[in-house]
Amino acid sequence: MQITSLHHSALVTADLARLRNFYVEILGFRPIGGFADHNILFLAAGDLTIEIEQVQEVGGPARGRGWHHLALEVEDLDAAYAELTARGVPFQAPPAGFPADAPLLRIAFLTDPDGNLLELVQPLGRRYPLLPPAMAAPGPQP
Repeated sequence: MQITSLHHSALVTADLARLRNFYVEILGFRPIGGFADHNILFLAAGDLTIEIEQVQEVGGPARGRGWHHLALEVEDLDAAYAELTARGVPFQAPPAGFPADAPLLRIAFLTDPDGNLLELVQPLGRRYPLLPPAMAAPGPQP
């Protein structure tokens, strides 16, 4: 398996508009993509990309407020999955297309020995999805 780069780090929040405003208007990140139907927005600054995901309930160990997972980009998700499972690494979610109805990425989730959530990502075309118009402008988000 070869990791090609860090794809993104993910934050979860109960208020996507508030975090979008902070990262874009205060820190200077720029919106580069997102999944409006899943309340997910990708923001970039230089080589750094973060994903902000709005969730209904914030709390609990797996969906706590703040950093959620580290996403590592791979060239071949199925090969990476096969290699890691052969080495005894358990996965919380096996390879699957995302979004399920029209996949733009293939993703799988595992944890490191300390329980930190890792996502393996294989883009199927563009590295990040197109930015939905509703997520491009500041203000209330869906």
